[in-house]
Amino acid sequence: MASSGVFLPCFALISLLFACSDAADYVVGGTEDAWKIPSSPGFPLTDWAKKQRFQIGDSLIFKYDGKVHSVLELTEGDYQNCTTSKPIKKFTDGNTKYELDRSGRFHFTGGTEEHCFNGQKLFVDVEPAAHYSENELSTVFAPAPGPSKADGLRVGFMGCVAVMMAALFGIVLV
Repeated sequence: MASSGVFLPCFALISLLFACSDAADYVVGGTEDAWKIPSSPGFPLTDWAKKQRFQIGDSLIFKYDGKVHSVLELTEGDYQNCTTSKPIKKFTDGNTKYELDRSGRFHFTGGTEEHCFNGQKLFVDVEPAAHYSENELSTVFAPAPGPSKADGLRVGFMGCVAVMMAALFGIVLV
């Protein structure tokens, strides 16, 4: 039987591996009730999306009344024309979690052409995986803006490395 002195640090290390994922969940529009026909054109969902930095593995969380609304993933052409008859995917559960599994643009709209024409639509751009050249690494960057409530939870890579090193050190000492 394994000693609890070894089990606990190992369990903590495994838990940290899952917790250190850079993937984030984004509630669409930044609020629980944003996936609906906008009451005015003052806050298009795409404006919210342009302020985010989506990466592969992040998820969009659509919260809506499934009896009234739905979520359709469309091709770019169908999105531009609000053609909802041939969606790539359709969701009606009221609490849709959509994983962004590739880089590029994703297009979403409400379940009817009327909803789309009235502004219940969104596209998001997912950044490609980071590949840095030597020149890019030597560039000085301005400080990033502070986090907002709409941002997903992200744990920095170096923070994860530091915590994992501490956990490994703890295992060695046991």
